[in-house]
Amino acid sequence: MSPITNRRPHLAADILREALERQRAFEDRKPTRMGRGAERLTAPVGGLVARMIPPRMVSHGLKLADRAVGYTIPADWTRHSVEDLAACEAAARRVQAWAASANAASGGAAGWLGAAGMTADIPATIAMAARNVRATGAAFGFNDDSDEERAYRLMVLQVAAEAGERGRAEALATLADMAAFLASPEGRLVLDSGGRWLSDKVVERIARQLGVSLAGRKAGQVVPVVGGAVAAVVNASFQTDVSRAARYGYRMRWLMARRLLEGPSEEHAAARQESDAV
Repeated sequence: MSPITNRRPHLAADILREALERQRAFEDRKPTRMGRGAERLTAPVGGLVARMIPPRMVSHGLKLADRAVGYTIPADWTRHSVEDLAACEAAARRVQAWAASANAASGGAAGWLGAAGMTADIPATIAMAARNVRATGAAFGFNDDSDEERAYRLMVLQVAAEAGERGRAEALATLADMAAFLASPEGRLVLDSGGRWLSDKVVERIARQLGVSLAGRKAGQVVPVVGGAVAAVVNASFQTDVSRAARYGYRMRWLMARRLLEGPSEEHAAARQESDAV
């Protein structure tokens, strides 16, 4: 029995209402202001930088980082009871604070080297994002090494990287679909038999999107010295977007696992159908 159903009825309703309000707030939220501003400022060279980041490199880097970080999650991020939603939220926010500050520091140092520093900082940022998502999942009690869990973590990154309104709605719909599948025995059977979620085409598409988003944000880093300030701000902004997307995704999983949230909403289903029709 979940902690929500263990508490007094009015308190249970308050906890659930707050969780659902956070979900809706994220769905209505735009990417961080700093992230959007950096992309606008660096748009003229963002496309050139994006071509320097092959999707296969991003995809391979994500896979390696995801596997590696499973062994490096600090115990104080996971020693709380995952049946306590407030404790899960608090642990996930500690993950965000760590990821944003650490990636800002690495970006600030790399930014002094201009384009060479950016080349080194992008893989570090991707690895940090992978660890950010996985640690947030662990904070909510989801830290498996299965293929479907790795696919879900990748989809969380897709939500974080998507800046366009339509694309973001489609990414949220896909994430909700996947969460519903993972929450049901029927869905797991589909995944075990090899579903569309795990295809190389899907992974490469998400990797390409992530690379383009990072390039657009980080293009200003090519200017030595000034690039250090840009990289620090952009890295912290990106990890904040990743943390928010991860909390949204794993809060949804937490609620679905306890039958406190249904599957994808009508809006998400409509967005998903539109995406499939394209």
